[in-house]
Amino acid sequence: MNAERKLARELAEKMADDRAHRIASAAAEELIRCEGEATSGIDEYAIPQCQADDHMRDCIAHLCWHGDAVSHETDEGYIVVQFGDFTIGA
Repeated sequence: MNAERKLARELAEKMADDRAHRIASAAAEELIRCEGEATSGIDEYAIPQCQADDHMRDCIAHLCWHGDAVSHETDEGYIVVQFGDFTIGA
């Protein structure tokens, strides 16, 4: 494979990875906004722990890992998710 084709393939793979990440992040955020209860906090949603299945927890973890949200559990039995830019550079 020549260098031009190799670079083109690497670029296409990178674009596909970026697209998959955007889709996963959008879907995770939508699930939390739809299933969660808006709180009085800024862009913050509470999800009852009894309703947070593995998929919901994976969505929360995905967003937190990428710095798109932070979360914590409350004594009242909720997982609270706040959306924002929580990356190191923010």
